[in-house]
Amino acid sequence: MVYPSFKSFNRTPGRPKVSGELMDMIEHLRSELMNAAEREDFNSVTVVELSQRLDQYIVMAQNQMLGR
Repeated sequence: MVYPSFKSFNRTPGRPKVSGELMDMIEHLRSELMNAAEREDFNSVTVVELSQRLDQYIVMAQNQMLGR
């Protein structure tokens, strides 16, 4: 299954943009998470840790978009 890139969420007019470095990290972690989830159970330590790291970066991106 193909999932949309988080980068597509950066195109909302009037909102501050998310830094390219942060977007790259989100895409990297998303890709790692998808690969790990295909190899391991969803509740494996690796998948859970990657998911939590990705969540933290997504929150940072949301804060940037809100100008915080």
